[in-house]
Amino acid sequence: MSMTFKYKRIDRPEPLPPTISPMIPVTFKGSKGMIDAVCLLDSGADVSTIPRGLAEIIGLDLSGEKEEIQGIGGSIEAIVSRVLIIIQRKHEKYQISAEVRVIPPQDNEDKFPILIGRKDFFESFNITFKESNRKIILKKV
Repeated sequence: MSMTFKYKRIDRPEPLPPTISPMIPVTFKGSKGMIDAVCLLDSGADVSTIPRGLAEIIGLDLSGEKEEIQGIGGSIEAIVSRVLIIIQRKHEKYQISAEVRVIPPQDNEDKFPILIGRKDFFESFNITFKESNRKIILKKV
C-alpha cells in the first residue's frame, strides 16, 4: 500500500513569493504528548528539524549534544534529540523514531516550515515526488 499527498502552499518571508511544495501531515510524539504539524518533506536536508517550542510542548529530551547545522540561511547551533513521527492516511499508519535537530527560537519562526529530512524518515519509505502532478507518494519499505 502507499500514501499519496498533494503539495501545499508555503508563504515565505518577504521578499520571497509563496511557493507550492511537498508538504505532509504528521504527528510528533514525545514524553508529554503529541502535536500535529504539516511539514516540508525535504530531500535536500540531511536531518529533520523542529523548533524548540514544539519540542518543549511534547517533552523531547533537550539535554543532548549541541551541534552546528547548516542551511540556506546560514548556520545555527541545534540540540540533537529523537522524536516519534506518526504518519497516517486512511487505514495505513506508520511510526518512525527519528533523530531531529531542535533549533532555538527565531524571529521568523512562524514563517518557515518544519523539515522532515532524509535520516531515519527517508530510510523507512520509497518516496516518489511527482513534480508535474504536485504529489508525493510514500510506500513503506
